[in-house]
Amino acid sequence: MKKKLTLWILLLPTVLLAQVEIKDGALTIDFSKKKNQQQDTVQKQHNNEEAPARVKKQKTNNKPEEEENPDFAKEGLFKAMFIAGLNLSQIDGDNQAGYAYPGAHVGVGVMVKFHKYMSVNTAIIYGMKGAYRKLNSSELPQRTWRQQWDYIQLPLMFNVHDKKLVMASVGLSFNYLIRDKLTASVFDGAGKIDDAQTQILRDELNIPTKKFDLGGVAAFQFLIKRVFGIGARFEYSLIGLKPALAGTKVKEVHNNSITFRLMYILDPVEIKNKRKKRM
Repeated sequence: MKKKLTLWILLLPTVLLAQVEIKDGALTIDFSKKKNQQQDTVQKQHNNEEAPARVKKQKTNNKPEEEENPDFAKEGLFKAMFIAGLNLSQIDGDNQAGYAYPGAHVGVGVMVKFHKYMSVNTAIIYGMKGAYRKLNSSELPQRTWRQQWDYIQLPLMFNVHDKKLVMASVGLSFNYLIRDKLTASVFDGAGKIDDAQTQILRDELNIPTKKFDLGGVAAFQFLIKRVFGIGARFEYSLIGLKPALAGTKVKEVHNNSITFRLMYILDPVEIKNKRKKRM
């Protein structure tokens, strides 16, 4: 009895630290299984501790792109602008309605985007404005004229951007008249120019025009890949340019124009970053 008791006392630590199996009447002790079970338990505990940290890290990294602040070092603070379009103009105060006078609208400028939703821009634009009166067969004598006003324009615009697809703008345009050209003719019943009536019409229309014009501007642009812009622009004179013709609803003449234009936005910093990525 004492021998069996002594034997169990000696085997007890072994049983506690090892995997004991009794198979076919034989006692088998396996130290490796017990050790592997302990390692598996420790590994599972370690993985369970890391899992919440991984989930938390993923939630932190998966922020919507639009909530991030713009990186002006990558996107560029200053962006060059190239503008080309078509003016459709009329003159309020000349007894002629309709945007019948087409003219060029071209220029270069710079945009300063200081916020992901806001920017300002200015440009130097050559704009052709004026009015055109067609011949009217029901009118005798028939009168026709073309008033051409070419301006150098300096617009100062405040822009609001929406989801990088739309840009709405309001601002002022400081315009200086560099060309004032008038052609007018009056035809008699036989279709010949009446020189006397033509001179009277030219004297009536050819009133000196102010060199400076201040226009209120509103514009709307659709952006394609944040580079190309397609939109429209409306401008109206805020000051009178000269006395209006008799019989009109306004006291002074005002420029009135709608412009359909294309715009290309060039970002030197973005181009430089793309070149670095390629290299």
